[in-house]
Amino acid sequence: MRSQKKQLVLALAMAGMASHAPFAFAAEANSGQLDRVEITGSNIKRSIKQEKALPVTILKTEDLAKQGLTTVEQVVNSIAANQSSQGAAAAVGASTGGAAFASLRGLGNQYTLVLLDGRRMANQAIDGTSADLNAIPLSVIDRVEVLLDGASAIYGTDAIGGVMNFITKKSLKGFSIGGSFSNPQHGGGDDKNINVSYGYGDLGNDGFNIYGAIDYQKKDPVMASQRGFASLINKDTGSSPNAWPGNYVDGVTGDLMTPSAPNCRPPFSTFNGENCQEYYSLYPSIIPEVEQVSGVIKATKRIGDNHELSLQYTRTETTTTSQNAPLPTGGDITRANAVDPSKRDQLYVRTIPLGNRVTEANSVTQRLMLNMEGLIAGWDYRAGIGRSENLVKENLNSGYVSKSKMQSAVDSGALDPFDLSGNNLAAWRSVSMTGQTKEAKSTIDMADIKASREVLQLPAGMMAIAFGAEVRRESLSTVYNKAVTRDALSTGQNKTEDAAGSRNSYSLYGEADIPVLKNLDAQLAARYDHYSDSGSSFNPKVAMKYQPLPQLMFRSSASTGFRAPSLYNMHKPNQLQLTGRAYVDYGACPNGKTPVPGANALACQSIQRDIRYGGNKNLEPEKSSSLSFGIVIEPVKSFTASADFWWTMIKNQINVIPEDTIFANPSKYSDRFIRDSNGNLSYLVDDYSNLGNLSAAGVDIKMNWLLPRTAIGTFNASLDGTYLSKYSYQKEKEGPYFSNLGSYIDANGPAFRWQHTLSMNWSLGAWSGVLAQNYRSGYTDSNSKKGQNNTVRPYSTWNLSGSYAWNKQLTVTAGIKNLFDQEPPYSNQSDTTPRSYDPRFTDPMGRSFFLKANYKL
Repeated sequence: MRSQKKQLVLALAMAGMASHAPFAFAAEANSGQLDRVEITGSNIKRSIKQEKALPVTILKTEDLAKQGLTTVEQVVNSIAANQSSQGAAAAVGASTGGAAFASLRGLGNQYTLVLLDGRRMANQAIDGTSADLNAIPLSVIDRVEVLLDGASAIYGTDAIGGVMNFITKKSLKGFSIGGSFSNPQHGGGDDKNINVSYGYGDLGNDGFNIYGAIDYQKKDPVMASQRGFASLINKDTGSSPNAWPGNYVDGVTGDLMTPSAPNCRPPFSTFNGENCQEYYSLYPSIIPEVEQVSGVIKATKRIGDNHELSLQYTRTETTTTSQNAPLPTGGDITRANAVDPSKRDQLYVRTIPLGNRVTEANSVTQRLMLNMEGLIAGWDYRAGIGRSENLVKENLNSGYVSKSKMQSAVDSGALDPFDLSGNNLAAWRSVSMTGQTKEAKSTIDMADIKASREVLQLPAGMMAIAFGAEVRRESLSTVYNKAVTRDALSTGQNKTEDAAGSRNSYSLYGEADIPVLKNLDAQLAARYDHYSDSGSSFNPKVAMKYQPLPQLMFRSSASTGFRAPSLYNMHKPNQLQLTGRAYVDYGACPNGKTPVPGANALACQSIQRDIRYGGNKNLEPEKSSSLSFGIVIEPVKSFTASADFWWTMIKNQINVIPEDTIFANPSKYSDRFIRDSNGNLSYLVDDYSNLGNLSAAGVDIKMNWLLPRTAIGTFNASLDGTYLSKYSYQKEKEGPYFSNLGSYIDANGPAFRWQHTLSMNWSLGAWSGVLAQNYRSGYTDSNSKKGQNNTVRPYSTWNLSGSYAWNKQLTVTAGIKNLFDQEPPYSNQSDTTPRSYDPRFTDPMGRSFFLKANYKL
């Protein structure tokens, strides 16, 4: 059956008229560098003159920097085909290590393969499914090549949605120093950056080059209180019974009581007619504080005329400090009941005297690569061996309490959590707790070799082939500091255990570029992968290009793909955290009003519940099939346009069941509800599982127009857009299909129907300027509460900048990001810590002014 499906995919590709010929950058004529290059999407090196198609999007970081973009995360978010849902801001209220990920076509970060110079990096140790964008040193990145196509036949696992290849500068000469400063109009968020590089030697003349670069960046936090839209209070604003003044569940009656009622502490806590409720979204940082130091050292030696040996070391250290609302005790602290001391009251208090919970994540990513490439007997070859690792440490800096110390202080009377006088600050501080909670490490050891050459003269041209092999060993480990995690309240790690896993894999692959006719080329590729823990997979790919006229080209491709379960999917430590949304526990409160005998009154309240996530060693690999068909037109040399239609199907998806699906079916998922002896919900179990299928389709549109030169300069306009026509998936195995296309239906958020980047560039002598727009279409909001009917409006931001270059040595750029000060559109989603907007898809910074300069000797 599998064989028949693969044959069908191959047949569909052969029936199309197109190709997957990549685009390449030529080395400068006087650089002395090898004049044959390899580009993303192919293992075959070719002469520049042979490249005729442009299926790979090329982003020059020098151009992006003029828009004020200072991080790889910002660069990736400027790509129209990217729909990332996790950036550094996700560290607020969650254990993410401050990581940011790419998600081409919105399929998910686990389906986008991120490469550095064509090779893998270690996956981020806490998420564990893909590489952290923040680990890539932007200051030495020359360009980003984005392949929007299934590429498992070329690159193996994780490349179902596409590939992002970050290409570093091949060599640097002389001394360079640069820096930038950005200042938001509305306070907070200052961004400071300085970078220095030095290179010595010329590959062409001296036969060697060695360079080093270091980059430092510091971004200040932005608090919810500094943005009106983030501190908005309305009927949709979430609240919690963990309040100040505090509440408690009476150990005798089971009722939720507020000793200070009706006196609460508005606007942070308000009286709802029965209890004080805390608006926790008013406290946190909506953008965390980030400090980063990255460095690169690279040495390259020319050996003879046809060989180059290079050694490269990269290191990036990122420290992300986030603030969340003061700690909720969540009923974990108790006291003797005043009427019946044998019963215990559960305390629901917010630790306001200790301030916000402040956590720090320190992430260090390193990679050492030895590379040899050149030409032997007509064969272009490339071989390398290297190691990459990511180490993340998380710490509690302030605002946390020791459960044992606080319980003892409450029992002894040393601390009264309901005392509002402010005279017991010393008692509060005596129960506070700091320290490291965990250390997670991800490593990959790799070696590869590949070779390509033109082998056969056909009537329509030379046939080229490539062969290669790759071996890898991956490992992942998480070690908890149980002296802290077992005792600290509200970390979600009190029940976690250390976890570790490793595996070996090897791959064999081949590729052929065949000129079938003078205007018809074919690319055939196949790859075999074997994993010690997930079995084997064989994946073919066929791509074709048909160019009946110089001004017209058709291209198509078809392929199968796979994704082996990541080590994180299989070995993620069990971790307890709060649900994204608030739920009534209908298992203990069937009618939503009266709890079952023994259960307390909180069962009937709509509040966040504890949920446990973990790995699953019995997962199976995911399988995919992809098909694309495109057209490129160039009616005149100054105008090019393309449209590529694509379809992707992913089967056996690995994910967790959405929490709302489980709560909506308590009888079906009864085994996932863990309860105490009285029937109260302790937590929900939601480990990784093989779920159903995902089916997506759309079209990528690109246009570029170089206007005729005028007396006031040269103008260029470009549009890069992606339209999704289908995005549907199953939330559970064999379940119904749901579509989040233009609609927020669960915690995954919406799939945006249309996204584009529009840029207009101008140059005149030493002057240049750019005006760029980033646009996302609107969508139907979460509307998870009765009576909600909100539509999130489209989100559009413009960046404007101007640059001047003096003698090619000093370049100065000044500009404005978010020129029109566009606020994020209102959203009633409740799946993130910040509320009243969605921080995953918008930038809360607002208008900011930046200045950037670079000087070269």
